[in-house]
This record gives sequence, structure tokens and C-alpha cells, in this order.
Amino acid sequence: MTDKPAWSDLTLSEKVAISRHEVRGLRRACAGIESQPDIDRKIASVYERAAKRIAKDK
Repeated sequence: MTDKPAWSDLTLSEKVAISRHEVRGLRRACAGIESQPDIDRKIASVYERAAKRIAKDK
């Protein structure tokens, strides 16, 4: 699962989840927290689940 699905291939709920995590990361960055591996892992897991779903549908 090395290929990340395109934004247009994601469902609405996946897009909302990624956006929510990105906003949380942005708020932390504004607060001065530079390293955010937990946010990166959460976003990666959404993309990973999406890739599995897309592969299953094909």
C-alpha cells in the first residue's frame, strides 16, 4: 500500500477525517509544537484504509 489515493478517490467521511486531523495539527503548530507524529500517523491510517477500500472495490 505505498500509493496514496488521490483526493478525488476519497469518500466524504475520509476527506472530513483528514481535514479534521490537519486542522488539529495546524492549531498545534501555531502553539509552537513542531513534531506531531501522532497526527501524521492518523492521516496515514485514513489514507491506508482508503487504499484498501479502493483495492477491494476493483
